[in-house]
Amino acid sequence: MVRLISYLTQALAWLAGFAMLLMMFHVMADVIGKYLFHAPVPSTAEVVANYYMIAGVFLTLAWVEATNSAIAVDLFFEMASKKVQHVMRAFAHLVTLAFYLGLGWFSWDIAVRAWQISETVDGIWRVVVWPAKFMLPIGLALAVLVLLLKIFSGDRVRIVDSSAAAEQI
Repeated sequence: MVRLISYLTQALAWLAGFAMLLMMFHVMADVIGKYLFHAPVPSTAEVVANYYMIAGVFLTLAWVEATNSAIAVDLFFEMASKKVQHVMRAFAHLVTLAFYLGLGWFSWDIAVRAWQISETVDGIWRVVVWPAKFMLPIGLALAVLVLLLKIFSGDRVRIVDSSAAAEQI
């Protein structure tokens, strides 16, 4: 189970990275087309906002949780005893888990509705956006699984090796 979650976490992180690469080339092509050829790439803003940005944020949530890369303010944490730190960490995991579960639940309903009506966004071209709506519940569901593993196994299980993660970046 841990190996599967680790593989999925890394796969979604790579997919999000690939989306960022595509976004870079897409926007670059749009700027070059606009200023050199007076012909921008149609619907660039719609694709960037509805695909690339969503992938970059939600497909990486599990990776952020697995590598303990979330932004943290350790103002009081460092002054607390080990026992209190453990309680604070558990509380943070539970609050984050509740947030991810709630957001995932609502985003699943939105994604299913978007799929049922074949949701699109009108730009210069009509862009089909319902597939991107499923990136939210997928990314959030995997982040929930990572958090559950962290809550129930503590530091005994490494989902993604942090040193290997740093070398890949």
